[in-house]
Amino acid sequence: MGTQEIRGAEITFDEFVAATAGRLLRTAVFMVYDRHLAEDLVQVAYERVARRWRRVSGGNPEAYTRKVLVNLAIDENKRRARRRDTPVGSVADVERLAGGAPAAGAAGGELDEVLRALPVKQRAVVVLRYWCDLSEQEIAETLGISRGTVKSHTSRAMTALREHMGEGGAHGG
Repeated sequence: MGTQEIRGAEITFDEFVAATAGRLLRTAVFMVYDRHLAEDLVQVAYERVARRWRRVSGGNPEAYTRKVLVNLAIDENKRRARRRDTPVGSVADVERLAGGAPAAGAAGGELDEVLRALPVKQRAVVVLRYWCDLSEQEIAETLGISRGTVKSHTSRAMTALREHMGEGGAHGG
């Protein structure tokens, strides 16, 4: 299906899940950095969407599901920050399972490390913009924030990424 979003109406819920599972799982992994937890969050998101399928399927069910998923991931990140649990798994695990090419930096873990260190909303904006290819408006709607806040989070996150990558290059890795 590529990066084009799935529109409902003409497909069944099962077809929707089959068409979107890989993309939504990758989004979840980048959000929580724990493959097993990401799978659980995707499952919960699909359960919530299934209950509302008639209403949701007439619009953009993928956008709705992604919004549910991102909100679940943000809530989980907040819970984990309070518990200080150590996440398991990596982005490279999901890329291997999904049969896709490894994400940039996934092999060395450098990008994983800096993304994981970003505050959860900044990470959400980066994941939605650069992995899900959403516009600023779509990100704002997904996160329930203004476009200006999306721009601010993107700017701060990109500054952190550049600083981290610059440090890595300056010190040889």
